[in-house]
Amino acid sequence: MGWAPRLRRAPITRTLISIWENRLTARGRYLFAATTVFAMLGLDTGARKIYILFSVCAGLLLVAMVFAFRRRPRAGLLCALPDRATAGTPVRFSARVETPDGAPAADLYLTLPREREGPVPLTLEPREAFVDAPKGRAEVPLELTPARRGRYVLSGARLRRTDPLGLMTSRPVRLPDQTLLVYPRFYPMADFAIPLGRRYQPGGIPLSSSTGDAIEFIGTRDYREGDPVKNIHWRSWARRGQPVVKEYQEEYFCRIAIILDTFLPKKADPAELAGFEGAVSVVASIADLFSRSEYIVDILAAGPDVYEVSAGRSLAYLDNILDVLACLEPCYEPPFATIGPSLFDRLAQLTTVVAVLQDWDPVREAFLRRVTTSGVAVRALIVHEGATTVDWRTAGDELGEIQAMTPGEVESAITTASGASGPSGRASGTAR
Repeated sequence: MGWAPRLRRAPITRTLISIWENRLTARGRYLFAATTVFAMLGLDTGARKIYILFSVCAGLLLVAMVFAFRRRPRAGLLCALPDRATAGTPVRFSARVETPDGAPAADLYLTLPREREGPVPLTLEPREAFVDAPKGRAEVPLELTPARRGRYVLSGARLRRTDPLGLMTSRPVRLPDQTLLVYPRFYPMADFAIPLGRRYQPGGIPLSSSTGDAIEFIGTRDYREGDPVKNIHWRSWARRGQPVVKEYQEEYFCRIAIILDTFLPKKADPAELAGFEGAVSVVASIADLFSRSEYIVDILAAGPDVYEVSAGRSLAYLDNILDVLACLEPCYEPPFATIGPSLFDRLAQLTTVVAVLQDWDPVREAFLRRVTTSGVAVRALIVHEGATTVDWRTAGDELGEIQAMTPGEVESAITTASGASGPSGRASGTAR
């Protein structure tokens, strides 16, 4: 262990860091830094009179320290931090301060400490603010801008009292920590052309809505709010004295799998990381469209484990998909050995596979060819900076439509893809 970690763990160092971060206000930190500089410059009291400035600054800090031993403020703090956000999109919220009896309150200081966990630092403005509540109530507007998707643990907001000069603070009224899920950026799509079809689904999916080609009556159940009137079983209602509806089980419908390529080398460069984030955004955009459609959509992402979410036709909401994509980590081993068995076991029920890849090479091409030999249509999207390992334009027509884009082109390419042709069209896009 180096000297820097040992120094940081020393009791006096921890105390100084705690005072700096928790007890000093912004202006108090400036004064503390100035006092330190004056102390070093004024060591030779005979040659310089800077020690006078040091004495003044140190005296102000000592007086402020006396006020820091006051009780916590008698005020309630409510700060409804968001529990979900989207990368790159500002989220506005506010912190409210109220005194219990409506009495005026002054010399209050609101702080929002930096997050305890998260992929990258969050941008939060303001992190610190003086608060005055002349009528016993005050509100501080705040804006949070996450730069990257992921799971963050936000430290709870804190409210303290300050000395009259606003240099040091008392013990805080503190809110509990909160978890924030930041979704990947996704873009609205009006349509996404894919080859469709319907296959027999053994047992159907009882929770799906009634839009299939054929449904089978399997029994009755109690009426739930929102059930269509046409499904009421009148004889059972008359016999039981309460509403009863007929329950159906669908056997034929379209089922789509969206497969995300999560492979990254352990020492990925910025372009490869941007490609991974771009691929996640593509999956989120397609899932946003399909979650409102009549299709059953399986999202399969190979990471350390195979993440799987089924959506569409009342099976899940978009938030369920985005929750998984928000926390998805790259896989440092080629993922197709992991995702393959899970996918091929259900190929008999799938009609279409949408593959979102980060490169094009023989392994990925062989994977998609194996999918097509099972009678499943394929559409591939490649998010990659620069030329792919193998030129994707050499792939045969049997693999369907292939579209390539760079991470910077994801938004424009996705919106363009909304009107793209089906598998009869040739491969489109750009390869660099």
